[in-house]
Amino acid sequence: MKIKQLCNAIQVSDIDLEDDEQCRELGRLVAHECVVFVDDKVSEPRLHEIQSLWGQPCRAIIHRYVGERKLSGTHWRSLLLNLGHISNAVDGFAEKGGMSRVSPILNKKGKPTGIFTNGKLDWHSDQQSYHESQRVVGLMSLWGSKGSQTVFLCTAPAYEALNHEDRTMVEELHSVWAWDGGELGGDLIDSQKEIIRYNTVPLPEMENPLLDETATGRKGIRFPSHCFSHFRGMSKKESLAYRDHLWSLLNRPEYIYTRDWEDGQIMFMDQNITLHARPTDITMTDTRTMNRMNSYMDRLYPDAAPLDHVLYKGQKLDHDTFARLVDEQRREDFYKEQGGHHAKAAIPATA
Repeated sequence: MKIKQLCNAIQVSDIDLEDDEQCRELGRLVAHECVVFVDDKVSEPRLHEIQSLWGQPCRAIIHRYVGERKLSGTHWRSLLLNLGHISNAVDGFAEKGGMSRVSPILNKKGKPTGIFTNGKLDWHSDQQSYHESQRVVGLMSLWGSKGSQTVFLCTAPAYEALNHEDRTMVEELHSVWAWDGGELGGDLIDSQKEIIRYNTVPLPEMENPLLDETATGRKGIRFPSHCFSHFRGMSKKESLAYRDHLWSLLNRPEYIYTRDWEDGQIMFMDQNITLHARPTDITMTDTRTMNRMNSYMDRLYPDAAPLDHVLYKGQKLDHDTFARLVDEQRREDFYKEQGGHHAKAAIPATA
């Protein structure tokens, strides 16, 4: 295995992606380096196998609860159907937790077969408002990718370069989140925005520490690029001003790696202290199709197992309690949209 230093990223070559032990070593590199390019491809099932060597497949809590019918009812029907179109787009995907495609291609019924169908995507990370152990996304170009780009920003070097005052602020602050309507992908079709909402910020006032770390202990910033309300204990005006200041220290060429895609390549990227964006404006007539696999790192690092709680209004909520609150909020939103009323009794999230 050979390693080449890129701009705030590394490239791995001379690796046998069919060899489990070499793939475990690759996972250790991904956990620490945060952005890793492999100029090679595997089958979609093998990508799932590789990341499953590293940790459990990961799916957003509310997506999982809706898919498993732990949350149900008319108010969840549209999300259930939208998730179903994507998980059923490829034979076997429904059983492969954590895996989907990123594609504008529609099925015979005119429904999306992938997520992030169209437009540009601003800086973001997966499940950005969750307080969670390290997760990693593998993004593999299948076809139609030539001429498109993805950019990556691991915040670890910028965090290490902070002065004492800023480092102290980052170590003390907690981000508070609120859904912003989907600004990270403003041109996305409505069904996609619903999927993103329940991946990103299913409930206002979720929170997490601004300082985060990888499974190897490398520290960085979980930067609130979108759906940001404020920092706990700070006014919105002060919060936005400090966030802008922090962004001016992060958004620098020396911290950004740009991948000019060719078909048959893989980018592995951390989701805790690393942002990514799609500057390419994808249209619904394009064919650009990527495989996207999301996993934890707990099979390599047992202390990085998935957490059993969500942070909300300064409290730790177990997943079932959190799901009940999201369910009640969704019921209220749904009946307001329908012009009706409902009794305030949440549907239990069963085990």
